[in-house]
Amino acid sequence: LFHVAYVLIKFANSPRPDLWILERSVDFGSTYSPWQYFAYAKVDCLEQFGREANMAITGDDDVLCTTEYSRIVPLENGEVVVSLINGRPGAKNFTFSHALREFTKATNIRLRFLRTNTLLGHLISKAQRDPTVTRRYYYSIKDISIGGRCVCNGHADVCNANNPEKLFRCECQHHTCGETCDHCCAGYNQRRWRPATWERSNECEACNCHGHAVDCYYDPDVERQQASLNVQGVYAGGGVCINCRVRHNLSQSRCVIIGNERSNPEQHENKKACRQQTRNFKRFRKDRKQKHIHAGEHSCGCWNDLEHNTAGVNCEQCAKGYYRPYGIPVDAPHGCIRKFCSNLCSEGLVLCKPGFLLACSCNPEHAEDCEQGSGRCNCKPNFQGDNCEKCAVGYYNFPFCLRTPIFPVSTPSPEGPMVVNQDSLDLNANDVVFWVKNVYKS
Repeated sequence: LFHVAYVLIKFANSPRPDLWILERSVDFGSTYSPWQYFAYAKVDCLEQFGREANMAITGDDDVLCTTEYSRIVPLENGEVVVSLINGRPGAKNFTFSHALREFTKATNIRLRFLRTNTLLGHLISKAQRDPTVTRRYYYSIKDISIGGRCVCNGHADVCNANNPEKLFRCECQHHTCGETCDHCCAGYNQRRWRPATWERSNECEACNCHGHAVDCYYDPDVERQQASLNVQGVYAGGGVCINCRVRHNLSQSRCVIIGNERSNPEQHENKKACRQQTRNFKRFRKDRKQKHIHAGEHSCGCWNDLEHNTAGVNCEQCAKGYYRPYGIPVDAPHGCIRKFCSNLCSEGLVLCKPGFLLACSCNPEHAEDCEQGSGRCNCKPNFQGDNCEKCAVGYYNFPFCLRTPIFPVSTPSPEGPMVVNQDSLDLNANDVVFWVKNVYKS
């Protein structure tokens, strides 16, 4: 596909055609449409093509009919020059004129000659025809020159002339792809694709999938809602990550230790032992005696791939049935893990069957509610832990979890001092507590 700027035709030992059409195709010759009409007389423009002759150009995609290049003279070495850009409204601002860019596109060009210039020989009877005249009833072209450029939408400087199979494929820049750089590459759809201009390159922007997906698509509704986070940490653009559950394609099976739900899978060193454990693992997963759970004695399994189990516009959420433990960053490859149903096996893996969710078993005195699918407790402010089983930082004396009193040394003692057992305090190493002498007693 090219943007054609001009077509120059040089005729040889024949006059230029009396009536003809310059046509173009944008689908490699399947269909053609007129670019310009040529006629000897103005009446022919109207009768043959339905166009007024020699009209002024008012639009970037106007198809003209001209009588300039259909004169009988010169009889030889005549020329036809067709400029498809000059004189049009968008000629000086080609990049911004969508109509002119579309009008000049072509994959194929066709010259459709309809009638020769005959010096009125077609009016002479057969008996009176002069062979010196009628022998010139043919078309003779000695040269055709076409000027243009590859259609790269401003995202390439050159075509790939070094590849004989794809001579006219653009060498795309700005994270654009396609033969004509007409779309953003995979993973670079945070912004809508736009052609480059003189002022702006309109470079395709990478989506922020936190390492959990390799492709995305642009959604204008998401951009309007400002629901997509870009790589700069700003809600701008409409990139939506595709298939957040990224699979790592591995050439060989990899054995992983499942272990505690907070730990990430690691490469297992003893693959033979892992395979033995895997057989036991699969055998217990097939056990149907348990109606709602699968139990396995061993915590080793082998897969050909691993899933991140993420969801959301930016893969920032965990998929249904998974949760991200507190403190795990959103871009952690295996931060989203499946919640265990119970602790029936001290070292085993206990997972909910498909179609079942972990029941909420949180103590209502310690938790507000629980996360659907994972069963993870949403603790009240003075509790923490997966099951809200301990006091939060700054609180003490589980299960009451009272706020730890802290007083500056210069302040007098409170009127009603509280009894504090220092051994029961749950403090971080960085917490500083000033104790007022003779106020607290064990």
